[in-house]
Amino acid sequence: MIEGNIVKSVARIYAEARGARKVHFVIDSEEVGGEKLRKLGLDKLEQDGDATLPSNVGRVSDYNISGKEIKRRDLPMIKKAIPTYRTWKDWHGQEHSGVQHRIMDVYPIDFLPAPIERIILKNIDGKLYFATREIDFENDGEGVVLHLANLLLECFGKFSTFDIKDHKIADVPIRQLQWEVLPPGKYPWNEAKRYVEPHLQRLTPSAKGVIEHRMRLLSQYEPDFLATGRGGYSGYFVYGFAKKKAYFLESIHLNNATYVFGHDWEELSSLSKDEIINGEYEHERIIHDGRWDYKVRQLLRGQGEIVF
Repeated sequence: MIEGNIVKSVARIYAEARGARKVHFVIDSEEVGGEKLRKLGLDKLEQDGDATLPSNVGRVSDYNISGKEIKRRDLPMIKKAIPTYRTWKDWHGQEHSGVQHRIMDVYPIDFLPAPIERIILKNIDGKLYFATREIDFENDGEGVVLHLANLLLECFGKFSTFDIKDHKIADVPIRQLQWEVLPPGKYPWNEAKRYVEPHLQRLTPSAKGVIEHRMRLLSQYEPDFLATGRGGYSGYFVYGFAKKKAYFLESIHLNNATYVFGHDWEELSSLSKDEIINGEYEHERIIHDGRWDYKVRQLLRGQGEIVF
């Protein structure tokens, strides 16, 4: 068993594996208390094959969910439009509020895509374990192995290495439990806000205003479907419009684009941004710039289905 806060060398992991080539990193589910399960977003995993993205509980899980931005201070600064929510007075002394974009000098950013590694409930010899996906030491790079190991250490503080060859594990299809679909009905802002507002409390006043503006605009068109993200997808919301057969994925993160999916929204919304953008999936991507309001309104004002 490996215990601690972090492991920095794969040598320790390979030694623990004792020559095994394909393994799972696992921890007995009975060793994880109910409060920790809820904090990690794993409390809905109940049967063999259930899986979800663990919640953001630290640096490793944050990278696992959102990826990582590396500020390139070695490069010249560039111009970038930064959204802010502010209140101002016009010439007549009347107050107005809204989202404005300020042009600022910033360093370029390199983005490392999120690994999107899930925790799976596995039945191993009649006992349930929280486990990683299958890890192949010959094909998975050292960085991947270290990330999976440190993800389990951050979540549970320890893990064991399970040899797949010597201990047969049933190959059960993964049933992802990333979303809680709310009861059917209309979701204007006065209904949707009670699900959205708890996620806005940790934001700065400006960021809160920007995100609330986006959520309020989507709710203005009265979606008849609303889903909230669980675990690592906490803070993500899907607004569904049945007649248009379109599902808008929006989040509380300022720099994430809005994604519009078709009927297969649940599968696509569980992919990383890199997988969506570079894959051959039917979707619309709306960047949060000065034309975001206009583009969203154009899609939602039209009659009939949205064609991708």
